Amino acid sequence: MKKFRLFTISFIVILSLLLAVLFLVFNENNKLDCNNNWAFCSINKQDNYNSLKDGKVIKIAIIDSGIDEKKARVQVEKRFSDDNKTKDILGHGTAIASIIASKRSFQDDFEGVYPRGSIYDANVLDENGNATIEEIVSAVEWSISQEVDIINMSFGVENDDDRLHRAIKKATDNNIIIVAAAGNTLGMYTEYPAKYEEVLSISAVDEKMNLFKYSAKGKINFVAPGVDIEAIKIGNLSNQETLSGTSFATAYAAAIIAILLDENKIDNENYQKTLLEYAHPVKGKENDPSYGNGLLKIK
Repeated sequence: MKKFRLFTISFIVILSLLLAVLFLVFNENNKLDCNNNWAFCSINKQDNYNSLKDGKVIKIAIIDSGIDEKKARVQVEKRFSDDNKTKDILGHGTAIASIIASKRSFQDDFEGVYPRGSIYDANVLDENGNATIEEIVSAVEWSISQEVDIINMSFGVENDDDRLHRAIKKATDNNIIIVAAAGNTLGMYTEYPAKYEEVLSISAVDEKMNLFKYSAKGKINFVAPGVDIEAIKIGNLSNQETLSGTSFATAYAAAIIAILLDENKIDNENYQKTLLEYAHPVKGKENDPSYGNGLLKIK
């Protein structure tokens, strides 16, 4: 009997020590490394993961090329289309989703900005990143029907379209915050829907706060990290070491806004004004309209 008790006690001690070691290793692996993910540190991500446990879950629609939820490590609540639902051939939607809401894993040290986000996959872009205006409008209207809090549109079109603008207005009238990429137009025009007054237009900066060389100029509300960005890459993006563009800056902006909504620091009605409190002027660029109101941060 004594031998059995001793064995049981020894087993419990060893198991406890093993669990403690695994916990320390897991925590060490998940510490933010600014050298490997400069973007997290630039937006003050470090202290915000645990503080969100008791908050409300923010619903984010991603209008894009689809999301491979298993590889992106996100929870997709619903999809706009069931066609090829796990086949994001382009890889763009999966990368955007991972930046916004990827969960921690032992596989790597990558994590999204807002891992508890509730994701709605408005998968309309094809393998080349194209969609008709009708398809985009349908995705916006579907997002409205799902009563999401945020719509992420990491793409744009050159020309205005009344059908698109009406759909955008309908969404914002329903207190949905729309965040869209300003565009990679070689310093030229801002694309639609980012150009609409109702939409938050996002441009991209690098680690040194320089504007992305292809960023659009025109109507810009905020800048966010968008050069040499870490993300989960599949499909046509799988061979790229890092990602750059206003698309990825938009994902960062959407996730930051989700956290601020979660923490009740902003609301869906007065966000245009209150978001200015979380926009930090870039040193030396305070009066440069290409930076909008500055770098969007969590705090």
